[in-house]
Amino acid sequence: MSLAKSIIQSWTGRYTVYGNPEYADCVIGFAFGYRGKRKQAKPGLSNQDLASIAMRRYGKLPKIFQIEIAEAYCDMEAPDCNDPRKIFRVYASRKIMGYLDTREVADQAKQIMDRHKWKSAVILAHPYHIPRVVAVCQKLGIKPIVTSELRGGVEFDLSSSQKWTRSLGEWRGKEPLAMIYYKLKGWV
Repeated sequence: MSLAKSIIQSWTGRYTVYGNPEYADCVIGFAFGYRGKRKQAKPGLSNQDLASIAMRRYGKLPKIFQIEIAEAYCDMEAPDCNDPRKIFRVYASRKIMGYLDTREVADQAKQIMDRHKWKSAVILAHPYHIPRVVAVCQKLGIKPIVTSELRGGVEFDLSSSQKWTRSLGEWRGKEPLAMIYYKLKGWV
């Protein structure tokens, strides 16, 4: 997909649907904001929505979740929450003092997938974040599966500590720059 089309989709939330979840090897969940200070952060509304979708739809699949989604998922008392063969957590960047960005989450997920010989993953992310997430995953060799259920099922969180995840207006101010940065880095 072209950069221009990805930016348009990230502005509208009208992302492209890919694949069939029946053929997924796992689920990858990309967090969207959090509440509070980083060391005592809480998942927040967006991540609770993503965890809820995972609980309802993908209970049997192994999960690779960014920590905020993993915490929300476990707060829902998911039966597989403490099974290290069923849920993998991406906690932090591997770079010293590094930011855990979309690329880093996807790269760590890809390493977990490679260890298990998994190729395809249902992607759980905020609908406005999906275009960048999918582009990054594809570049890393992950076969993304994206369903329409994210549309209207994941809210912005007005109380998020990350300003750009609080509202559509804030998101639209940041995401085109993020997409251009990722393109320049060769990540999409």
